Amino acid sequence: MFQRTTALAALAAGILGLAAMSATAQPEKKAKPEDQAKAKKALQEVQDFIGMWNLEGQQKIGTKAEAWQEKVTWGWKFKDGDAWITVSFSQVKGKEVTEGKGKHFNSGELKYNLEKKKYLLTLVPTVKGEEPQTFEGDYAKGALKVERKDAKTGDVYRLTLNTVSEGIKFAFKYEKQDGGKGPFSAAHAMLGIKDGVAIGGPKKPECIVSGGSANISVTYKGATYYVCCSGCRDEFNAAPEKYVKGK
Repeated sequence: MFQRTTALAALAAGILGLAAMSATAQPEKKAKPEDQAKAKKALQEVQDFIGMWNLEGQQKIGTKAEAWQEKVTWGWKFKDGDAWITVSFSQVKGKEVTEGKGKHFNSGELKYNLEKKKYLLTLVPTVKGEEPQTFEGDYAKGALKVERKDAKTGDVYRLTLNTVSEGIKFAFKYEKQDGGKGPFSAAHAMLGIKDGVAIGGPKKPECIVSGGSANISVTYKGATYYVCCSGCRDEFNAAPEKYVKGK
């Protein structure tokens, strides 16, 4: 009888404890509409990234140089008023394309932190079991530069991303600083051209959702508009009146 009473008391205490935790737990704060708009505006600084890029990667391991082909796709994502940018990597070998698995990274998300006033790029490594890596930094002089520090080794890794040739070419540079001291050394790099775009070709129409260069057509009430990615296409189709107003 004593054991039963003790067990019931312990159970009751546990239930009360969970109830107390639930009562004190704070719900996740949702960003204010004006803050969501500010974050989206900051991300529009890298609007030229949006689209699919056919890149050639290069790295040097010891005395051996290695090259590979990769498709990198950037696109907008919208949910509950928030906006961020996603990226996916696909390695190319001849006519075979391994979707969602690049040489070094598989996918990622680019967001803007208003409190820190920093861009946060989180990438999922290709190596199975490795944790996502978050880089933090700024956009300046036409380039996004973000860094992360390895807590175990102290090594600092830096990514520099930018478009060149008026948004026709894309450069992806990955560097390492041993122990967080001294100069950065090149780890690997990728460079290439936007899919379906020829250098010197006509200027593409503007995305009705994000304002960038667009190549996907959408229609509403018989009129044709253009968007830059599948995320903007879905956003437009969900609320077309929001974007065609005043057009």
